[in-house]
Amino acid sequence: AKPHVAHHFHAALFESKGASDPIAPLMKLLTRNSLFLLEKATVLIAKILSYAHYIPIAPEAAAEEVLARHLTAFTEWLLLVIKSINPSEGAESPKVTYALAGLQLLVSAAPGRQAVLVADGLPALVALMAGASYASHASVQLLYQVIFVLWSMSYSSEAAHVMVTSKLGLVVKLVDVVKFVQKEKVVRVAIACLKNLLGTASASGDMVGAGMVKVLDNLQHRKWADEDIVSDINVLNDALQEDLMSMSSWEVYSKELASGKLDWTPSHKSDNFWKDNFRSFEAHDCAVLKQLVALLSAEDPQTLAVACSDLAEFVKVHPEGRRLAASLDAKKPAMALLKHPDPEVQKHALTAVQRLMVINWEFMSK
Repeated sequence: AKPHVAHHFHAALFESKGASDPIAPLMKLLTRNSLFLLEKATVLIAKILSYAHYIPIAPEAAAEEVLARHLTAFTEWLLLVIKSINPSEGAESPKVTYALAGLQLLVSAAPGRQAVLVADGLPALVALMAGASYASHASVQLLYQVIFVLWSMSYSSEAAHVMVTSKLGLVVKLVDVVKFVQKEKVVRVAIACLKNLLGTASASGDMVGAGMVKVLDNLQHRKWADEDIVSDINVLNDALQEDLMSMSSWEVYSKELASGKLDWTPSHKSDNFWKDNFRSFEAHDCAVLKQLVALLSAEDPQTLAVACSDLAEFVKVHPEGRRLAASLDAKKPAMALLKHPDPEVQKHALTAVQRLMVINWEFMSK
């Protein structure tokens, strides 16, 4: 649909004061079974509902109500299509492809972004993003479409706040995409989304915790066809470096732990860090220690290896480390990791188990 065609739909609706509804017949097409028809109808309706250039001569409540009703119904239908597919199978589903294409158009305008937020669409989008692998072309294309929608959503301050403060783990997932996906258009839109989230609640700290500073350093040495990526990388890097300077090593460590993904950042291998901060693990009923023990059941091998190493260091430097770890039943998951297929995980799990089982005679003698 060309822009002037969408204009005619709005004009017919408003000039008739809502009595003539040219969008209704198109909405009925969404009940058909033909994938071809559904794809074309989805794109057409999305273009009409996202059209923002029609300005009525005078406010018309009845027409606004009809338009709002269609926007709500269409948004809920798109999200229903997405939710009906197992996230791990999304890349192979033509239904998800056309539903995402419709969402990409819909959220290009503020009313569409608000409609998706009100319909609680963010969890479905994040689930779809998390279910995609980074291997096939179809999966990478799916990631691009989902992140494009999220990027558009991030222009809404209300949506951005939800994206950061909810328990969806969206910031960490976006950082993971930038880390592991090579396709330039996917990296571009993920970086742009993260840039938009800067300054929203804990977003900057979450990015630091997820290892984004190191990722940006690597990205700055890569050649890009799109100059906008270079600009966005520099903006993100400057902002996060400033945040990093104002954060203590304990704050950075806590953020990383909260992200659920661990990397071999300096704190993990610093004797001074452990000597200075081992008591902090006891704060708030051992909240951080509980997070560390929980990561012994993570899926990522590197996270498992670092978590085992951290647990071993904690038990080594804390006079009551062995008892505190035992009270959280840390030995069981640590011992299970002795059989992990990754040799690096096995090595650090062995050290952790040895420390958990041997009394710290150094502190006993004191």
